[in-house]
Amino acid sequence: MEEKVMELLANITSEAIEDKNMDLLASDILDSFDIVNLVVALEDAFNITIDAEWVLPEKFQTANAIIELIKEIVNSQE
Repeated sequence: MEEKVMELLANITSEAIEDKNMDLLASDILDSFDIVNLVVALEDAFNITIDAEWVLPEKFQTANAIIELIKEIVNSQE
């Protein structure tokens, strides 16, 4: 799961993300348009639905936050 999320992030941004705790928003690596694209990619890749209530800045602040979000959603939709 982690590898897939990192792969999707790499497809969305041209920045190399090596530190999973790096603040993607403060570093201007992700913007709101990138988050929308990432949500669509994550939904397709993991066959899940990410409701608007989950699309919060803190959920997309770091790669680790995104990974935890996907784990939480996958577990809740099983």
